Amino acid sequence: MEAAYQNCFGQALENYNAKQKRADRKIENYYSHLFGNASKDTVATSSNKEKSFYEIAVGIGDKNTCAVGSADGEIAARILDEYAKSFSERNPNFYVFNSVLHLDEKTPHLHIDYIPIADGYKNGMEIRNSISVALEKMGFGKSKNSINEWRIQERKILRELCERHGLEIAEEAKGRGKTFTPDEYKKIRDEAKEEIKAEPEILDEIKDELREHIENDLLVEKKHLADEITAKKQALKILQAEKAILHNDLEAVEGKRKVLEAVKAYTAAPSKLNKDNVVIPLAQYNDLKKTAIEGAKNSRQLKELRDRKKQLDSREQGLNDREGKIAEREHNIDDKLKTAKGETQRYRQLYSQEKQSTTDLTSQLTHQKREAKRWEDNYNNLHRQYVQLKRSKGLEL
Repeated sequence: MEAAYQNCFGQALENYNAKQKRADRKIENYYSHLFGNASKDTVATSSNKEKSFYEIAVGIGDKNTCAVGSADGEIAARILDEYAKSFSERNPNFYVFNSVLHLDEKTPHLHIDYIPIADGYKNGMEIRNSISVALEKMGFGKSKNSINEWRIQERKILRELCERHGLEIAEEAKGRGKTFTPDEYKKIRDEAKEEIKAEPEILDEIKDELREHIENDLLVEKKHLADEITAKKQALKILQAEKAILHNDLEAVEGKRKVLEAVKAYTAAPSKLNKDNVVIPLAQYNDLKKTAIEGAKNSRQLKELRDRKKQLDSREQGLNDREGKIAEREHNIDDKLKTAKGETQRYRQLYSQEKQSTTDLTSQLTHQKREAKRWEDNYNNLHRQYVQLKRSKGLEL
């Protein structure tokens, strides 16, 4: 991250600082200027809502259509690789500092981390981190919908790549973030009911797919949190080692301070010539002078070390608080996983009950058909007997 911010904003920061006449207006580190002491391993947010970096995840198909190792899965991997290689050329104001294609899970998928670069500022730094201005520079306008317009274009590019490689893509359905009219909803609901009646197994497939997506998302987030906890623990360990060194330095300075206090308390016999003066050997005077100078220096060091210790204590407390929050989030994710699994089990039970109910109804219908057939046969027999009886008596029909 440090190298990425240097590549993006290093020259602009240098140009800005060169124009400043007052030292307090110079910016030592652009990342720290925006995000303070926030970790560089995770996304940080500045006071003006800009993020330290952004990430997109891109995938094609699912385990049934583009599983890793299958023919279509290999095509999907090639498409994602081509998509990643053309991303920077297509988005010149997004600086990509990390791009990883994962082939170790059920389907190939791509992660791209990028920093938005906005240029052309007349005041302050000429190049800055700004997602809205970066999108505007790439032709997506200034509206709040700019990011969605950009996503639509990226999906279109991905679809074209799929078509070029002969991979058929189903029509995109409406998802979260879009709404249906009451008539649309009723039509979709009725169509779904009819489809499930025709093929009951499709309900199981839908539930399994939903459960898989939910569990995968939660497990990925849990892994990110575990990695973040590990990083925080390492940072805390380094901080504690630094505090131990600082404590030793404080003890050394404190020892020198005590020596200086002893020197200040030193008294000697008054001079016979002048009662306000004392007479001490020259060597002792030089030692006292040296000790006094060193004592003044140690006093400054002591103040600096105490200030540094205060900062380290504050950082340590911040890390401990952050670790507590991460642990709480991890606990919440575990709860969500349990809830998702519980819901899946409940849906399966409901489906089994509905399936059993359907079986019972089918059985009843079959029985009623047999009864109807039996009554029809009885009627036909009675009618034949009636006809025969009338004929035997010579009656006309």
